[in-house]
Amino acid sequence: MASTLHLGASSLTGKSVNTLVEEAFGKSEFPLDLRLTNHTPRYLVFPDIRAELKPNFSAPDNQIDVTFKDHAQLTRFASDVDSLSELNQWADAMALDALDDAQPEEVAAKAPAAGKGQKKAGAESKSPADMPADDAANTDKK
Repeated sequence: MASTLHLGASSLTGKSVNTLVEEAFGKSEFPLDLRLTNHTPRYLVFPDIRAELKPNFSAPDNQIDVTFKDHAQLTRFASDVDSLSELNQWADAMALDALDDAQPEEVAAKAPAAGKGQKKAGAESKSPADMPADDAANTDKK
């Protein structure tokens, strides 16, 4: 079965998120595919990994598959989750499930057969040609 890591406020859990990430994914090869599950009542956006997660009551849209390009990017993400958790006093804000050939048991029971809940977000940057045009660029200056 794949590894699962739950992140929350360090002051409430008594554990450093950097230590938890190192224990869970320190020996993993990168790029690393993880399924993120939002356990908070808030809509969360993480621009560094291009992830948008709906609140926990919007399942299965509160999950997204993300590819972390290196250990530093994963550590920055964990620190962001820790900071948000500290500000809002969330003990269990986010679950990170390692994806491999087989679906993790915990997530397989929650995941829909197919549909809009199965999103894929890449951590690599996209070329400007692949990005939609910005509305501000289409305005006429008079």
